[in-house]
Amino acid sequence: MEISDEFNIEWIVIPHIYHMPFYVYAYAFGQLLVLSLYQQYLEEGEAFKLRYLDLLAAGGSDTPIHLLGKAGIDIRSYEFWQGGFDVLSAAVDELEKLEIVNSTN
Repeated sequence: MEISDEFNIEWIVIPHIYHMPFYVYAYAFGQLLVLSLYQQYLEEGEAFKLRYLDLLAAGGSDTPIHLLGKAGIDIRSYEFWQGGFDVLSAAVDELEKLEIVNSTN
């Protein structure tokens, strides 16, 4: 795949990247949170579903630390966040196992 040189400076035309400090933090936090919750589901199975649905039903009614705490999840715990990194690491491992097919053949 070829990518044009203009993409090297594309970030310049996205002002919220440099005018809003920590703007993209919310995306990184949200993605890792979801991966960590997914790992929790893998470990607990069906028992996790009701707590997760209650969490979703709460929406943005409180801070993440309080909402997740009500679901029995301590987001200050290293192990909770490591679960998300483990899911991500496993996905990267699977990706690296895939054969690259040359589309020009």
